[in-house]
Amino acid sequence: MHAPSRKIVMTLAAAALASALACGCSTNPVTGRNELILIPANQEIAMGVQAAPQFAQESGGPVPDATLQAYISEVGGKVAAVSDRQLPYEFTLVASKVPNAFALPGGKIFVTAGLMARMTNERQLAAVLAHEVVHAAAKHSVKQLQKQMGASVLIELAGYVAGADKAAAAKAATEIATNMGTLHYSRSDEYQADEYGLIYLARAGYNPWGMVELLNVLYGLSETEPDSLTEMFQTHPLTSKRIAETKELIENNAELNAFSPETPDPQAGRFAEMRARLLGAL
Repeated sequence: MHAPSRKIVMTLAAAALASALACGCSTNPVTGRNELILIPANQEIAMGVQAAPQFAQESGGPVPDATLQAYISEVGGKVAAVSDRQLPYEFTLVASKVPNAFALPGGKIFVTAGLMARMTNERQLAAVLAHEVVHAAAKHSVKQLQKQMGASVLIELAGYVAGADKAAAAKAATEIATNMGTLHYSRSDEYQADEYGLIYLARAGYNPWGMVELLNVLYGLSETEPDSLTEMFQTHPLTSKRIAETKELIENNAELNAFSPETPDPQAGRFAEMRARLLGAL
């Protein structure tokens, strides 16, 4: 939901592409479809590890409260445990007051204080974390990196990392930073993150209607606080159609339609305590 800065993009690109062309077609662990993946898993994970500290800093830094961080990790960990792709997932609550969430390649997932403060229960928090887990598990950010770079840029930058034509590679690195300063998920990626996020929620023991509640909260904010959501909507477009399709997915899926939107969230009280703690910390 957040676009990495130019410096982060450079870090991601330089760290990952030395062995980019060593990979080829692989099966997406979430969808089961064959896809061309040029960035190997170990480099994908390294990209996130190297970019995470700077990304956190640019998002206000981690909220300095161990209890809150443990809570975010617990909720995210429940969802990550049922993911179709096991990664070294890590969940961090950052202090930015701008409502947003983002998954770096390899499973480094961030949610802002500004987004958590606008939620009303734990299943909504689990929903946004599940959505981001799908982005990481399905390699959405990796595929967008590849799409925006292009094969020729990959080759040139790989040459730079290997110590070959540094002039051409430096030019390629600049091109990457320029073209990827605003990394956007496709509409297909967003619907996929919603769809499989619902399944992950149910498998983790959460009511999938939390996803609909979350989307409705954001949709309401888009009318009352449109400026606060500009950054999020650049990468995670929200439409009434997306909300309707999420409802339809729940109602037509046997794994999901046993849940009722009227059932109260049993963890709402705990979430309220954590939210109050967050507002106090801010």
